[in-house]
Amino acid sequence: MRPLLRQAALTAMFVACLYLLMLAATSVIEPSPPQLGWLDLSKADDTLYLTGPKYVVLARDVLDIPEPKVMVLGGSNALIGFRRDELQALVPNAKISILALGNSNISEISELITLVHEVQDEKARRSDIFVIGAWFGLFVDSDVRWAKADRRRGDTDLDVELYRYGFYRRTADGPVAVLPPQWLRLGVTLVRPYLMVEKLVRDLTWGARQSLLRRHRELTDPEREAAAADENSKREALAYWRQAVGATGAISPAQVALLRQTIDAVLRAGEKVVLVDLPIPAWHRDASPFEAGYERAMHGILDEFAGRPGFASLRMPDLDADQDYSDEVHPKPHLARIWAARLADTLKSIAGPAITAADRQAGVTADGKTADRAGVAAQTPLPASATPAR
Repeated sequence: MRPLLRQAALTAMFVACLYLLMLAATSVIEPSPPQLGWLDLSKADDTLYLTGPKYVVLARDVLDIPEPKVMVLGGSNALIGFRRDELQALVPNAKISILALGNSNISEISELITLVHEVQDEKARRSDIFVIGAWFGLFVDSDVRWAKADRRRGDTDLDVELYRYGFYRRTADGPVAVLPPQWLRLGVTLVRPYLMVEKLVRDLTWGARQSLLRRHRELTDPEREAAAADENSKREALAYWRQAVGATGAISPAQVALLRQTIDAVLRAGEKVVLVDLPIPAWHRDASPFEAGYERAMHGILDEFAGRPGFASLRMPDLDADQDYSDEVHPKPHLARIWAARLADTLKSIAGPAITAADRQAGVTADGKTADRAGVAAQTPLPASATPAR
């Protein structure tokens, strides 16, 4: 019996030493990022977390700061259309975070707001401004959006990451924290060796996965500017969204109701909400069976919350020119600058003046041009299709 116990003890000591060595190596190779008070999920690939859902689940505690915070939520069009550096230059007195997730829905957006609240104290919550970038593609029930074999039906991408390391457990009412949120940073520190191994494996198998799974890489800015939807890609996009949103041709009433409930709860808590009706190219808007129902729902929501303290909205129906989008939903970089300028103006309307010396030096105006310090346009004028209607 004693030899067995001795062998078990030696094995446990070896495993513990190996784990500590891996933990130390991870701290050297991939040191913890500085706590800057913001996150940018568009840069998740460059971090130890690799994906947007994992990044926000494991690093959200950086949002527990008392300074004003603007957090942009939505789908991939919000992720690509609102760029942190551009928006930060326009709103220098707030910490800008891009928390939008590709393939998202309203349920996941509401869940993400809850996860942010979990790690914040009352003072931090009072300075929250949530920007929700909406379009019809978000109004899909979770059991339709996430009907995948790799998870329980209806589990969001956030749910998958919550359960992955045992920090949360599954219940009939959804994920429940096992690790207290205030200990999140310690928990993440302890699993960093696993994160490092996952990243190493992913990096080593990148080429094979690209070939076997035929995954498309992210377009560069010049490639986005040059991209255009041809008739074949338009047909494919319309077919994809009819399948993704639902064969009935209608958006989910439950998701519309959840958006109302989410906005109301955030406002009742003394926080602020900006609801952005994100434009899509005219060809997609006019051909989609979902657009009419989405427009009715948005008008109802905007009417319901108009005048509520802490609520503001932004609509950009003039920015629908087909040539300003690289596909059926994603704006080209020159149009993204206009989105940022429009949003910055709306944020100032509910969050107080943000015109500072830094703001003037950035000089980005609502029509997307960048002025130098003398007030002269410093960039080539944007295409006429990107210029807002007068």
